[in-house]
Amino acid sequence: MNTVLEDIYRTSKCVDLAGKERKVTGAVPREDALILQEMVRFVKAKTTLETGVAFGLSTLAICEALTTLGTVPGAQSAAIRDSPPKHYGVDPEQNTVHGGAALASLKRAGLDSVFELLEGPSHLMLPKLLERGVTLDLAFIDGWHTFDYTLLDFFYLDKMLRPGGVMLLHDRSWPSKQKVIRFIMTHRRYKELPVRSSTSPGFFKWLRRVVAAKWHWLRGAPFGVVTSAITNRPEVAAFLKLESFEPDHRFFRNF
Repeated sequence: MNTVLEDIYRTSKCVDLAGKERKVTGAVPREDALILQEMVRFVKAKTTLETGVAFGLSTLAICEALTTLGTVPGAQSAAIRDSPPKHYGVDPEQNTVHGGAALASLKRAGLDSVFELLEGPSHLMLPKLLERGVTLDLAFIDGWHTFDYTLLDFFYLDKMLRPGGVMLLHDRSWPSKQKVIRFIMTHRRYKELPVRSSTSPGFFKWLRRVVAAKWHWLRGAPFGVVTSAITNRPEVAAFLKLESFEPDHRFFRNF
């Protein structure tokens, strides 16, 4: 993991485009960032997308995995030159609420050339990419968490994701995400992949996660975030796309 990302995880702080230090909140945990990198390598991704950029920790993780993907060191740079990797990030508030914090971190890490920001809501930005004929190897849904917006993200990303690509959702314990997961499994052709944390958090990190989850629960998050923390289950759900499929217009199955 690159030093910029490691520093942010160590200090829980980053610096925005104006040079202002910001406290990082609501970002994907380090363990989940490692899962994202593992999935990028698993599908040998070249073109990826995420909804919800914010402070850019998942963005840094994905972009780093894209640029370091290769079989042998000597051929790696040549492969990148011939077919440069691309990561799209959809976020309506990157340069307003977050002050370009993700963009600043990407530049410090030397990964800004890999990234393209689509600054706007995903229901407006994703159709534009679809119209451009973009094909994705991996997509990560972590935008607005309600059922309707999450389902819309999946709907458009499914049309761009190639068969054999991977669809990822964050905060899988939320009821809204669980409902979308049931839609994926009943209305499209996907296979859920087993996802496990590659590192043991240690007792004190585990305890901090449980305490943080309880705090979020008390502020209105679903109780599932607490049980996921207690069992140390990653909040990333991963689905392998088996084929492009849309059912007949009369089809419906309860989900």
